[in-house]
Amino acid sequence: MVDGCRDFPVSILRGGEKMTRYGRVYSILLMVVLLSSCGLAARPGETMLESRDDFIQRLRWQDCNGAGRYLAAEHKEAFLENCQADEDLHFVGVQPQSVDLSDDQRQADTVTLLEYYRLPSVVVKKYRLRQEWAYRQGEGMKQGFWQIVDPFPELP
Repeated sequence: MVDGCRDFPVSILRGGEKMTRYGRVYSILLMVVLLSSCGLAARPGETMLESRDDFIQRLRWQDCNGAGRYLAAEHKEAFLENCQADEDLHFVGVQPQSVDLSDDQRQADTVTLLEYYRLPSVVVKKYRLRQEWAYRQGEGMKQGFWQIVDPFPELP
């Protein structure tokens, strides 16, 4: 072994490589970082507000397909049919009012104030939309998601 190579992180011994103290430290640090990132997945309660806000924004923009992806499969088709057929419905305001999370943070009840009008009328109506959300666990490495489990009501 050459004396000048003592501080070099990898030394070569008889045709093979040997990991030195520096290499071991770097490997351990890398493993700690990679393994600790598994625990950093978003908690259901943290993502609920993001899902609710995205849903009501898409509702406001009358993005039927975007809003519809938050509804459970058994209610999605009816929502899409009504949303796309009701071209006279226009939202003026969509304001979140409350979110009540269950203790396990896998169920939530939300209240949203909808302000809308339906042509040919220009009278703005208000409707308090109450919805029940449930957190659906993702499969394998997929992240879970929030879904509205009750049907979207007919607006008066």
